[in-house]
Amino acid sequence: MDCEHRPACPGCPLAETPYADQLLAKQARLARALAPYGHLPEAPAVVGSEWQEGYRHRLKLPVASAPSRAIGLYDREGGRVLDTPNCLVLHPELRAALGAVRAWLADRTDVASVDLRRSHATGQLQLVLALPGGELPGGREALAGLVAALPELTSVAISRADPSGKRVMGTRPRVIHGRPWLDERVGNTRYRIHPGAFFQADPRQAERLHAMVRAAVGEAATVLDLYAGVGAYALALAEGRERVVAIEEVPDAARAAADMAPPNVEVRTGRAEKHLGEESFEVAILNPARRGADPGLLARLATAAERLVYVSCGPETLARDLDLLSAHGMRVRGIEAIDLFPQTGEVETVVTLERGRARTEWSVPGGRARTPWLGEASGVVGHPDRALALVLGETPVSGLAAGSRFKRIGMVAGHSLVRVELAGPLAAALALFSRNGSPVAGADPATARFFAERAGLQRPFVHVERVGAATAPLHGDLVNALRALGADDKTVARAGALP
Repeated sequence: MDCEHRPACPGCPLAETPYADQLLAKQARLARALAPYGHLPEAPAVVGSEWQEGYRHRLKLPVASAPSRAIGLYDREGGRVLDTPNCLVLHPELRAALGAVRAWLADRTDVASVDLRRSHATGQLQLVLALPGGELPGGREALAGLVAALPELTSVAISRADPSGKRVMGTRPRVIHGRPWLDERVGNTRYRIHPGAFFQADPRQAERLHAMVRAAVGEAATVLDLYAGVGAYALALAEGRERVVAIEEVPDAARAAADMAPPNVEVRTGRAEKHLGEESFEVAILNPARRGADPGLLARLATAAERLVYVSCGPETLARDLDLLSAHGMRVRGIEAIDLFPQTGEVETVVTLERGRARTEWSVPGGRARTPWLGEASGVVGHPDRALALVLGETPVSGLAAGSRFKRIGMVAGHSLVRVELAGPLAAALALFSRNGSPVAGADPATARFFAERAGLQRPFVHVERVGAATAPLHGDLVNALRALGADDKTVARAGALP
């Protein structure tokens, strides 16, 4: 893709790569995420998109302060908003509409960001403006010139800009002009999209994704749709089913789904972890955010559904969650991948799982290894002789911890990767690290959220490497956590990852 805003704009990192090679790169990313676990399937070829340019039907962009008033992504250093009026991945009509918004903003200094969406079904536009305090000076009347320039603009909302400037988009959008939703369609299914709601960037390619999910669900009479959003799958699958239950945390999205739901679809508002109950379903669909699903919810789903269909935009957290599900008896039976974001490294994956034998232990050289998802550390079963841990901060290069010798084998994102030769209990050695100000990553309440969001770490970073003659390679979730934290290949290899 020959874009005038490259290479300064970081938004399309694969823009200079031929599309066939882009698909191979996406497959390689998925393969790299799955491989450390050993038991997960190989990555499939990625289904490409016909629309490699002009596919985005939504933009979310910061607006620079005066005098530039640039609208675009931040530069690679994150300090300057780039002006990208001719972004080639925006749908041409969306790009043209942005030009009108840009002209309207020329005389304003109060808008922090714009969220502009175009309906593929109707061509209508929805705009959300983020402003300090969530108020537009002049109110609805201030929009007169913009509405006149954009007849397709049927919904305008105002949100409260993030005072810290860390978040591009605002919060609590409220409509001040037009309708409270935008009509959209994927295939034969109609949706209502409220301001700020998630929906696939390209409804045309989303139709192919929906077809994959529909095939995976099959003829199931009862379906559970978790992280349901505006009802993308629940509404599309409703016809011919006995019962469909959709659970969505965001009230506006849940209301939009309920507004369009036929009688056999029940929509519940709240966190999936709290609204599942003790019901059972033939199939459960889950489509969580990039950080993956809650471990407790996954354990519950393993008994609540006969089959699962997991839709993921994050290969690394997907692999972790598939491993967790295997510990609870849900085994992978099929995997497909599709490209929803050409010119980027992103890849969407659809995985089908069925009940099978739980994978809690397996053979390793000299002994047995165990899953980390049932309360114990990953690695070799038995009394540990050597363990690996990631602890906060910078430890000495080597030393003693409760009588056990340790050696720091690497620094990862400012934290210490330590190998401990145990002369006593592992817990005692780790407790001493904690007392000295270096608790285990993932076990420290003050930093657990950081490691979960940044590295996909859902448990303490502790792995039993050796018991007697038995050894176990570093568990897959820890391999991917190190990579997410920026560890180089040599450090990951020293940590004992599978080659």
